[in-house]
Amino acid sequence: MPKSRMRLFVLAAFLVVAVIVYVKRGAEETLSSEYYTRTQEALQAKEYAEAAKERDAANIGERLKAAEEAAKKAADDKSQRYLESVEGTTEDDKSVAGRVKLTQQGGDKKLGVAKQGGRTREKDASELEHETLEDHEVEVELNAILKKSPVIIFSKSYCPYSKRAKQLLLETYKISPAPFVVELDHHPLGAKLQDTLAESTHRRTVPNILIMGRSIGGSDDIAALHEAGKLEETIRTMGGSRITEVKVAAGNDAEKKSEPAALR
Repeated sequence: MPKSRMRLFVLAAFLVVAVIVYVKRGAEETLSSEYYTRTQEALQAKEYAEAAKERDAANIGERLKAAEEAAKKAADDKSQRYLESVEGTTEDDKSVAGRVKLTQQGGDKKLGVAKQGGRTREKDASELEHETLEDHEVEVELNAILKKSPVIIFSKSYCPYSKRAKQLLLETYKISPAPFVVELDHHPLGAKLQDTLAESTHRRTVPNILIMGRSIGGSDDIAALHEAGKLEETIRTMGGSRITEVKVAAGNDAEKKSEPAALR
């Protein structure tokens, strides 16, 4: 091999070794430099923060789901306790999703939310599937209201027709147990209760008077029954054994004939 070629080979080998040593030293200096260290720490901190956010989001979702399930369970338990307090309740009084249906004591069962003219409004499986927590809360609240008395007056405090109906049922007549009044404009769930009543009784206006969960109409309807002398009989018949007394209050005998005209 010529000497010149040998020298070139040795020179090339030296250059390769020198480049490798330079690159290695540069990499070591880079890894140990303050800038590289800070950059790596910043990247790691960012990764940790993102991972923590993902964990927090997952935990919040789980907590919200657990809270919703707990609220539904509490509402179901409240419905179950109410159902057990009503005489004559059986397993047949539960709906497809385990939801409780209001039972009419001494009358038809499975009233659902309310009845009009004996027609039952029950929820099917598809409705229950799309029912919100608020809808369930309204249903539970309505069932609790219907337990207060055989006669319920859904009213609004400023409504003159509601005032007339309350005067007739609370003052002109003596009814035991006394009718229970719900002022929808003062109730926190008043708007939703009115929507539910409109769906189940086909009556949105107030007053809406229910006897054993069945709507008998509004102010004009009970005034007409009163004028015809049939209101007392209607309340006794629809109320059944839940009504212990219904009669014209003392001092209102003359009013019984004259009041409806005056109220108009």
